[in-house]
Amino acid sequence: MKPESVITWIVVAIFVAAGAVFYIIEGEDLALGDSSRGEVSNLSVAGSTTVLPFAEACAQEFNRVQKDVVVYVAGGGTDAGLRLVAAGTADIAMTSRKVGDSEKETLGGKLAEHRIARDAISIVVSPSIREAGIDDLSSDQLRAIYSGEIENWRELGGPDRDIIAVSRSSGSGTGEIFSERVATPGAAVYRESSLEVEEFVAGSDGAIGYVGLNLARDEDVATIAYEGVTPSSETVKDGSYPLSRTLYMYTEGEPDDEERVFLEFVTGERGQAITEGMGFVPVST
Repeated sequence: MKPESVITWIVVAIFVAAGAVFYIIEGEDLALGDSSRGEVSNLSVAGSTTVLPFAEACAQEFNRVQKDVVVYVAGGGTDAGLRLVAAGTADIAMTSRKVGDSEKETLGGKLAEHRIARDAISIVVSPSIREAGIDDLSSDQLRAIYSGEIENWRELGGPDRDIIAVSRSSGSGTGEIFSERVATPGAAVYRESSLEVEEFVAGSDGAIGYVGLNLARDEDVATIAYEGVTPSSETVKDGSYPLSRTLYMYTEGEPDDEERVFLEFVTGERGQAITEGMGFVPVST
């Protein structure tokens, strides 16, 4: 437990008054301690922006139902979360990909893995593109788009419109999986978070990007099939969707008592109900 943890890539200000400590993160005041609770432990969770909304929802419910541990969550990307845990400045890292053995060694060799949900990297396009008939892409077509070989939707039977390929910035677990399974992006646009990718595609008339299942449900973007399979809870469960993946949390070694009780909440009945409600797939299925 590291109540002094500081999430270094976010502007943080600390105020101490009347027994309360506050972090100011991106303009929001988040109470880290409350004198009405008595003695509490603080737990910091950081990393993947795909996992972020799920972790935030779990933390909100966890903080509501018990008074001993207060959980605070911030994004920053998979790689940033892992570095913070390895450095001892965060307690739990959220990741949208599995950490391999060699990477664990690079990060100190002590990371303990905890599976929290299942997901699918979903290909989304601007709604007008799907309306024009682009509703499925093969791996070769998607690779050609992100390598720059295909630059106009007309080449795929769509409208005469330039393709704007949107990818995740360096340090994204989602971006790393996309690079490994599809293509190393030579994208025109890079965004720091999955939500920013979704928002860009939604606001364009010719964009393509990739996000998690939770954001693919947004009606402002159009989800298309990949290799003939549409991403969904069902195609993740049966293994037919090629870009399915598992989401994780990592601790520095085996979890301490506070970390363990939160992880048990996340992977337990309440946490997995939140998972499913947000559009992800429970890890037990």
